[in-house]
Amino acid sequence: MKTSISPQNRAFTLIELLVVIAIIAILAAILFPVFGRARENARRTSCQSNLKQIGLGIMQYKQDFDERFPVEVVHATSNPVGPYGWADAIQPYLKSVQLVQCPSDPTAPHPDPRADFRGPFVDGDRNYTDYSYNLGLSRANGGTAVTGGRLGVNDSQLEFASQTVSLVEQMTQGAGAATVGQAFGWQRGGAGTPQGYALTNSLAWTRHLDGANFAFADGHVKWYKGNSQGNNTPSSKLFAVNATFAQSGQNPTFHVNDALLNVNN
Repeated sequence: MKTSISPQNRAFTLIELLVVIAIIAILAAILFPVFGRARENARRTSCQSNLKQIGLGIMQYKQDFDERFPVEVVHATSNPVGPYGWADAIQPYLKSVQLVQCPSDPTAPHPDPRADFRGPFVDGDRNYTDYSYNLGLSRANGGTAVTGGRLGVNDSQLEFASQTVSLVEQMTQGAGAATVGQAFGWQRGGAGTPQGYALTNSLAWTRHLDGANFAFADGHVKWYKGNSQGNNTPSSKLFAVNATFAQSGQNPTFHVNDALLNVNN
């Protein structure tokens, strides 16, 4: 006659439990990076949407200001009346501070646009915007970054708007952080060197999945792979503000034709 086993005596052995735990740990190690990548993909898409909306805001701004781009600094920070910078100037068209903040930046945006001009470490690295503006679009008639007085370039001064970068993702924390609300001054490869790749220690080259989003003067947005060597190395795709399109091989640049800077001023 068969002897039945009571329910109280049914249990996993220690070996079986260890095997199950090991399998769960392996699956977690495989899936967690996948989930993290999926979340970052969503944030990258949201960031691209932000930049697209900002680009549309800039286009609306240009319609009201004789087809001229906004300037990086409109008024000094001591001025009681804004706008103070480019991101502040286009707010009437955006109507949202959140749009000028990258979703991958864990810090909340600062409500005061002057925060960007007071320095990178004001109020716990909170900045009004995470994006920096192409200085080349804001230098049609000189002026100074501190007092303003600049005049944004006209659409006619862009040789290739679809290849001219207008906004870049900016580092807001760490040793390479810079004032993000002002313009982004791109450099050559050093004093006396030929025009070439864009150099900076402040661009967030790898904010989104080893790359960053870039907005262009015609309004479109594109993701480019960053530099594995760090933030202070030249991109393999992006050329400096004084690099011509012929010299860049038609890759994206921050170039504005100097010969046309006085056109329609």
